[in-house]
Amino acid sequence: MRQAIDQRLLLAQDVARAKWNAKAAIEDLPREEVVIAAAVRQGAALGLPEAWTRSVFRAQIEASKTVQRALYARWQADGAGRFDDAPDLAKTIRPELDRLTTQLLRAMADNQALLHDRERAGDIAAAMRGLQARAVNEAAAEQAVAPFLVSVD
Repeated sequence: MRQAIDQRLLLAQDVARAKWNAKAAIEDLPREEVVIAAAVRQGAALGLPEAWTRSVFRAQIEASKTVQRALYARWQADGAGRFDDAPDLAKTIRPELDRLTTQLLRAMADNQALLHDRERAGDIAAAMRGLQARAVNEAAAEQAVAPFLVSVD
Protein backbone atom coordinates (compact mmCIF):
# COMPACT_ATOMS: atom_id res chain seq x y z
CA MET A 1 0.00 0.00 0.00
CA ARG A 2 2.75 2.42 0.94
CA GLN A 3 4.48 1.61 -2.34
CA ALA A 4 1.39 2.49 -4.41
CA ILE A 5 0.92 5.75 -2.50
CA ASP A 6 4.60 6.55 -2.94
CA GLN A 7 4.69 5.77 -6.66
CA ARG A 8 1.50 7.70 -7.26
CA LEU A 9 2.90 10.75 -5.48
CA LEU A 10 6.25 10.52 -7.26
CA LEU A 11 4.36 10.36 -10.56
CA ALA A 12 2.90 13.80 -9.76
CA GLN A 13 6.18 15.27 -11.02
CA ASP A 14 5.55 13.77 -14.47
CA VAL A 15 1.94 14.94 -14.35
CA ALA A 16 3.17 18.46 -13.63
CA ARG A 17 5.66 18.40 -16.50
CA ALA A 18 3.04 17.12 -18.94
CA LYS A 19 0.53 19.76 -17.82
CA TRP A 20 3.20 22.47 -17.90
CA ASN A 21 4.05 21.60 -21.51
CA ALA A 22 0.35 21.64 -22.43
CA LYS A 23 -0.16 24.90 -20.52
CA ALA A 24 -2.94 23.06 -18.70
CA ALA A 25 -4.40 23.96 -15.35
CA ILE A 26 -3.37 21.83 -12.41
CA GLU A 27 -6.92 21.41 -11.21
CA ASP A 28 -9.34 19.49 -13.44
CA LEU A 29 -12.42 18.90 -11.29
CA PRO A 30 -14.42 16.90 -13.89
CA ARG A 31 -11.45 14.55 -14.41
CA GLU A 32 -10.94 14.23 -10.65
CA GLU A 33 -14.57 13.19 -10.19
CA VAL A 34 -14.22 10.56 -12.94
CA VAL A 35 -11.12 9.15 -11.21
CA ILE A 36 -12.81 9.08 -7.79
CA ALA A 37 -16.02 7.53 -9.15
CA ALA A 38 -14.00 4.80 -10.88
CA ALA A 39 -12.06 4.11 -7.67
CA VAL A 40 -15.32 3.93 -5.69
CA ARG A 41 -16.78 1.41 -8.16
CA GLN A 42 -13.62 -0.68 -8.14
CA GLY A 43 -13.38 -0.44 -4.34
CA ALA A 44 -17.01 -1.47 -3.87
CA ALA A 45 -16.28 -4.66 -5.82
CA LEU A 46 -13.52 -5.34 -3.29
CA GLY A 47 -15.79 -4.66 -0.30
CA LEU A 48 -14.38 -1.24 0.55
CA PRO A 49 -16.66 1.40 2.09
CA GLU A 50 -17.50 4.16 -0.39
CA ALA A 51 -16.74 7.01 2.02
CA TRP A 52 -13.31 5.62 2.84
CA THR A 53 -12.41 5.00 -0.81
CA ARG A 54 -13.60 8.49 -1.70
CA SER A 55 -11.54 9.97 1.15
CA VAL A 56 -8.39 8.07 0.18
CA PHE A 57 -8.54 9.03 -3.48
CA ARG A 58 -9.50 12.64 -2.80
CA ALA A 59 -6.38 12.77 -0.60
CA GLN A 60 -4.21 11.23 -3.34
CA ILE A 61 -5.45 13.79 -5.85
CA GLU A 62 -5.00 16.71 -3.46
CA ALA A 63 -1.48 15.51 -2.63
CA SER A 64 -0.65 15.31 -6.31
CA LYS A 65 -1.91 18.86 -6.82
CA THR A 66 0.24 20.03 -3.90
CA VAL A 67 3.32 18.65 -5.67
CA GLN A 68 2.22 20.13 -8.98
CA ARG A 69 1.58 23.59 -7.50
CA ALA A 70 4.99 23.66 -5.86
CA LEU A 71 6.67 22.67 -9.11
CA TYR A 72 4.67 25.19 -11.15
CA ALA A 73 5.67 27.93 -8.70
CA ARG A 74 9.34 26.97 -8.98
CA TRP A 75 9.21 26.76 -12.76
CA GLN A 76 7.43 30.10 -13.04
CA ALA A 77 10.03 31.73 -10.79
CA ASP A 78 12.82 30.15 -12.85
CA GLY A 79 11.21 31.03 -16.19
CA ALA A 80 11.29 27.36 -17.18
CA GLY A 81 10.50 26.42 -20.75
CA ARG A 82 9.10 23.26 -22.24
CA PHE A 83 10.24 19.87 -20.92
CA ASP A 84 11.48 17.68 -23.78
CA ASP A 85 11.34 14.53 -21.66
CA ALA A 86 7.81 14.94 -20.27
CA PRO A 87 5.72 11.81 -20.75
CA ASP A 88 2.32 11.96 -22.45
CA LEU A 89 -0.45 12.47 -19.89
CA ALA A 90 -3.10 10.38 -21.67
CA LYS A 91 -0.94 7.62 -23.15
CA THR A 92 1.68 7.10 -20.45
CA ILE A 93 0.80 8.72 -17.13
CA ARG A 94 -2.92 7.94 -16.81
CA PRO A 95 -2.51 4.21 -17.51
CA GLU A 96 0.17 4.12 -14.81
CA LEU A 97 -2.11 6.00 -12.40
CA ASP A 98 -4.88 3.49 -13.19
CA ARG A 99 -2.51 0.62 -12.42
CA LEU A 100 -1.52 2.23 -9.13
CA THR A 101 -5.18 2.85 -8.26
CA THR A 102 -5.89 -0.86 -8.66
CA GLN A 103 -2.82 -1.74 -6.61
CA LEU A 104 -3.79 0.66 -3.82
CA LEU A 105 -7.40 -0.55 -3.72
CA ARG A 106 -6.31 -4.18 -3.51
CA ALA A 107 -3.91 -3.35 -0.69
CA MET A 108 -6.67 -1.46 1.12
CA ALA A 109 -9.00 -4.44 0.77
CA ASP A 110 -6.32 -6.93 1.87
CA ASN A 111 -5.46 -4.83 4.93
CA GLN A 112 -8.83 -3.35 5.79
CA ALA A 113 -9.09 -4.94 9.24
CA LEU A 114 -5.59 -3.80 10.18
CA LEU A 115 -6.16 -0.29 8.82
CA HIS A 116 -9.30 0.12 10.91
CA ASP A 117 -7.80 -1.30 14.11
CA ARG A 118 -7.28 1.65 16.46
CA GLU A 119 -4.69 -0.33 18.42
CA ARG A 120 -2.50 -0.53 15.29
CA ALA A 121 -2.64 3.18 14.43
CA GLY A 122 0.94 3.72 15.60
CA ASP A 123 2.18 0.85 13.42
CA ILE A 124 0.39 2.28 10.42
CA ALA A 125 1.79 5.76 11.02
CA ALA A 126 5.30 4.32 11.37
CA ALA A 127 4.94 2.34 8.13
CA MET A 128 3.79 5.44 6.26
CA ARG A 129 6.81 7.49 7.36
CA GLY A 130 8.98 5.66 4.84
CA LEU A 131 7.60 7.34 1.73
CA GLN A 132 10.32 8.36 -0.71
CA ALA A 133 7.99 11.12 -1.90
CA ARG A 134 8.59 12.94 1.40
CA ALA A 135 11.85 14.14 -0.17
CA VAL A 136 9.85 15.69 -3.02
CA ASN A 137 7.16 17.36 -0.91
CA GLU A 138 6.60 16.64 2.79
CA ALA A 139 3.18 18.34 2.89
CA ALA A 140 1.95 16.28 -0.06
CA ALA A 141 3.15 13.07 1.58
CA GLU A 142 1.22 13.99 4.73
CA GLN A 143 -1.90 14.64 2.67
CA ALA A 144 -1.60 11.30 0.87
CA VAL A 145 -1.32 9.22 4.03
CA ALA A 146 -3.80 11.17 6.19
CA PRO A 147 -6.83 8.93 5.45
CA PHE A 148 -4.88 5.93 6.71
CA LEU A 149 -4.08 7.56 10.03
CA VAL A 150 -7.68 7.95 11.18
CA SER A 151 -10.00 5.12 12.07
CA VAL A 152 -12.92 4.53 9.74
CA ASP A 153 -15.83 2.77 11.39
